[in-house]
Amino acid sequence: MTKFISRELLSKDKAKISFPRGLRLQDHLRETGRQSNGGHIYEFVGTDSFGVEWQQRQRFEIDAGRDEEPLLYQPLYDVVSDSSLPKNVPIQKLGPGAVIFEEVFEGGEVKFSSIGSSEETTPIRHWATGLEYSKDLVIFNELWNVPMVERQMGIAHNALLNELHLSPIIDYTYAAANQTAAVTAGATDVEDMLLTLEAGILASKLDTANPRRGPYTLLVSSGNMFMVEKALMRTPQQGVTLQSSAIDMIRNVIAYDGWSGTRGAKAVTYTGVATGTAYLISQQYRGQDMRSFEKQSLQNEGMEEDISRFMTQTVYDSYYGVYANPLRSTEEITLP
Repeated sequence: MTKFISRELLSKDKAKISFPRGLRLQDHLRETGRQSNGGHIYEFVGTDSFGVEWQQRQRFEIDAGRDEEPLLYQPLYDVVSDSSLPKNVPIQKLGPGAVIFEEVFEGGEVKFSSIGSSEETTPIRHWATGLEYSKDLVIFNELWNVPMVERQMGIAHNALLNELHLSPIIDYTYAAANQTAAVTAGATDVEDMLLTLEAGILASKLDTANPRRGPYTLLVSSGNMFMVEKALMRTPQQGVTLQSSAIDMIRNVIAYDGWSGTRGAKAVTYTGVATGTAYLISQQYRGQDMRSFEKQSLQNEGMEEDISRFMTQTVYDSYYGVYANPLRSTEEITLP
């Protein structure tokens, strides 16, 4: 059964943590100095656990933001999470014969498969952003603004991860061997869609240079998702005479429309899948062609001071690397 994956289907909206009625930040903070850029440095004061609870609440809001902007790429990638990953990860590949079993006759010799030398590497890249709490927050007790900004950090982080993993597929320049044109010979639009997907699967399987035999994940725009869903429904529909095993070969359909965000005067836009285009990605060699490396997930690393005592600035960073080989894995399809 095909699984449909999109932001709208996976997004979760968690309630914000309410501040206690009558809470005044001034009662829990003391200004201890100024930074070179004019920012104010505040320290949590008192014998209670307010400072620790502030950091725990902050982490909850950031993670809640990540739930609002879910990760979409995971079915496509073989994910390695290891803090010992080097700065440049070698992409090791099995030799040309990969792994095969051969009959061993009496006195015969067992043949060994070997890991070939690394021909490619992927860098582990460092990503970071920071939260800064202004003096106005303290003076005017603007607590209603705090969770919104903290959640945006989580949203922006997951949007970045989706971009890092999906843009290599979307931005790749495909040649004729990895392209399929729309088929319009069907009796209905739904039938045209199924015939087109079937043609893409056949082209992938029959490519002698880079055979892509599936099973497959289909990456589309949300503008085409409903029609793709109708085409992949197993239940016969009125006016649709064609049924195909292509329906079972496509295990996942991911809808990705990109993302845009702003920090002050700086805006960033991640381009999603264009309407009318789809990418048929074979998962047969996912462990070789589509690899994601996580050295460090999103963590609070940027404060020199004890984070349970100071609240002036908080920097969150992460380390990720992505390797994708669309030539060996992907068919670009023009949809009808």
